[in-house]
Amino acid sequence: MVLSNGVDIVDVYRIEEIMKNKKDKFYMKIFTPDEIKYIESKNDNPQTVAGIFAAKEAISKLLGTGIGNVNWKHIEILHSKKGKPYVKLYSEGMKVCNQLGIDELHLSISHERDYAIAFAVGYGKNMKVLVPEYIKRILPKREEDSHKGTFGRIGIIAGSKGMTGAAYMSSMAALRSGSGLVYTIVPRSLGEILSIKLTEAIIKPIEDQDTGYFTMDSVQDIMDIIKNMDAIAIGPGIGVDDERAELLRSILLEYENPIVVDADGINLISLDPTVLFDRQGHTIITPHPGELSRLLGVSIGDIQKNRLEYSKLTSNKYNVITVLKGANTLVASTRGDIYTNFTGNPGMATAGSGDILTGMIASFIGQGINPYDAAILGVYCHGLAGDLASRDKGEYGMIAMDILDSIPYSIKKLGE
Repeated sequence: MVLSNGVDIVDVYRIEEIMKNKKDKFYMKIFTPDEIKYIESKNDNPQTVAGIFAAKEAISKLLGTGIGNVNWKHIEILHSKKGKPYVKLYSEGMKVCNQLGIDELHLSISHERDYAIAFAVGYGKNMKVLVPEYIKRILPKREEDSHKGTFGRIGIIAGSKGMTGAAYMSSMAALRSGSGLVYTIVPRSLGEILSIKLTEAIIKPIEDQDTGYFTMDSVQDIMDIIKNMDAIAIGPGIGVDDERAELLRSILLEYENPIVVDADGINLISLDPTVLFDRQGHTIITPHPGELSRLLGVSIGDIQKNRLEYSKLTSNKYNVITVLKGANTLVASTRGDIYTNFTGNPGMATAGSGDILTGMIASFIGQGINPYDAAILGVYCHGLAGDLASRDKGEYGMIAMDILDSIPYSIKKLGE
């Protein structure tokens, strides 16, 4: 399983400037003789230099040390005859790697004209999980005089006839992620069953005229309930039609605190994405490739071939934080920042898994974490919960409830 990961992005222009002024000193400080030999074979290409530099940083993050006791030359980036990068560790680098129980290191380096990006993943059979320090720092420490209001009031607007599970999973995920108060807002037709299933959440049934789904008559009641909430999530299992698209539009334009939009919520936005241009608060969307395909009008195949580019494009175009789900889920900020997640496994491809992620991200926002960091923490802990669940259940028999039950243990790992 994945025990640790590291990511680094380097500005090629910055490397070019260093090479102009003090190339020899820079090379001697950072690179080994074999690395310098490889760089020279590439005619001192700044992109090559930036890529190896980024790779060393990524490995240091994977080890959890940064560059310090594990220094630049304890990490050597070499290349096979076919040009594939690989890693050799020495001294303190090897010592830390062995302490973590990492058996394999996988490395990839990508180049654009302006940036070099390195991704490093450490695999091993040991269940000791090294949580990167930058992930640990996101979750605030709880004060002794805290109360349930301290940890956020979250609204989950979800569900329709036949889709009560979506509301349940999102609400329970928010509770398991630390929210003090979770309000589950559902069509009145679903109120009784969710009152039975959800004993810790506060159920808020909304008049639905016995349709089993939200209607435009629901809008004012929803707004009255959510007006003082710290964050809301909307979309799981609510269904798609023009009336619900108008309902979502009204909520997006009137509610100015952060909103996490998932599943049918994204499909409804796809009917008229211009609503995002007029939204005032932070918006986080959590599409899988099919949902992003509908939003952008681009084929799923193209998105999967260029996941990073389409994530950044979506965030830039619509001023949203984009969480593109899948293997190595991506989180793209409105500023062009990209986080690549390495926790998780194929067993998480199961109904309800995405609803859980939605509740987790909303919960972390409600606890006072800024939306971009909350999205990063959400996908990391969500994937780690899946890894912990797979340890006991395996990838074939795992269901969303297994991921849900493992959330507290994944968050606990941040304090170890």
